Amino acid sequence: MPVVKSPKLAEKADPSGDSSRVNAVYEWILLAIVRGEVQSGGALKSTQIARQLGISRTPVVQALQRLASDGIVTLEKNKRAIVRPGAENWLVEIHELRELLEPAAAARAAERITDEDLARLDQLAAGAKPNSHSGWQAAAQQFDFALHLTVAERAGSFALEQTLRKIWTFKRISYLAAPEPPETLEKGYAEHLALLTALHARDAETARAAMHFHLRSAAALRGARNIV
Repeated sequence: MPVVKSPKLAEKADPSGDSSRVNAVYEWILLAIVRGEVQSGGALKSTQIARQLGISRTPVVQALQRLASDGIVTLEKNKRAIVRPGAENWLVEIHELRELLEPAAAARAAERITDEDLARLDQLAAGAKPNSHSGWQAAAQQFDFALHLTVAERAGSFALEQTLRKIWTFKRISYLAAPEPPETLEKGYAEHLALLTALHARDAETARAAMHFHLRSAAALRGARNIV
């Protein structure tokens, strides 16, 4: 396996807590794959990764097992992990799955969302207004996550909610791989407000259309070929 140039993630690969450590290693490896630092068919050696990150082999093995469970790598009989062909497109494929599921979830959520949900989202939206304060970009990402996860929660389907929550774990990785510039965050904020307005109106079809437009817009504005 070649040396992976991800020093910022390497610094995060040893936080306190085994679960956090495994999560950090998982993200580090997946980003290396998405960025093309490890090619399709390439081998991922747990001992080499552990040495590179300066951690024990155990969290690396667990991270590779998670990557195998998600279909990003395959584990051979000798426990060696091999990058699945096309795995560099993982984040793009995840976004395509969102395009299939989230518009329907938004339509369902429009009929089930609570006044408390809407009040909380309104508050987050107010705090995320572009260029209103120095921390607006972080607030915009918080509003982004909260809005989409509320849609998942209020879709009225446990299976759909859990699937969307799993999908959304990869959005953090997208932000790490290619942080969104201010102008993209501003556009996304306006689209999120349109979706929130449809949810306030309990208008299922407008919510569906707003979510679909937002996801297509995000795909068109992606920061890199394999990151969205």
